[in-house]
Amino acid sequence: MSKSEMKVLKTATCKSVTGKSTLTYQLGTSPDSTVHMRISKNTGAGFFNPEWIALKDIQKALAKGHKGSPLTSFLLQSLLKGGSVNTPAFLMAALTNERLLRVLKGKKRGHEFLDPEGFDAKMKRLVATKVKPKGATSSTRKKAVTKKAPTKKTTVRKKAVSKRKTSKTG
Repeated sequence: MSKSEMKVLKTATCKSVTGKSTLTYQLGTSPDSTVHMRISKNTGAGFFNPEWIALKDIQKALAKGHKGSPLTSFLLQSLLKGGSVNTPAFLMAALTNERLLRVLKGKKRGHEFLDPEGFDAKMKRLVATKVKPKGATSSTRKKAVTKKAPTKKTTVRKKAVSKRKTSKTG
């Protein structure tokens, strides 16, 4: 699917399955309103395939896993035309971040399905919107900033400034 045909619904970040890098992924919709996903950026050294993949195809591929066995990224390998072996694991991390999958206790690379009802409702609302959501344009995407938790240093600075203001005013 070409980039120009896709309407980006959401751009988000998450840690890779190994936790060694931060991934940026996108959810988008094609002209026929099919929801797609792709990996668009990786802060680590691992290569990835940035092609859009229909979410229904991802779910079908994962459903082929053996009942009672953990889902692994190996099930997604057939969806990608050549390219990187990292992409399936990166997609698993993004699906986990979207709460479509959950990491099994004690299994770093084993996952299980979660109820997709909330995710599906959210995607339907985004697909139906006429206004482009935040992160949908390339200029907005470049300016998107991920909020980080305040560091100890930042917290100490804020408290010091607050104390100075209080002592001057009061």
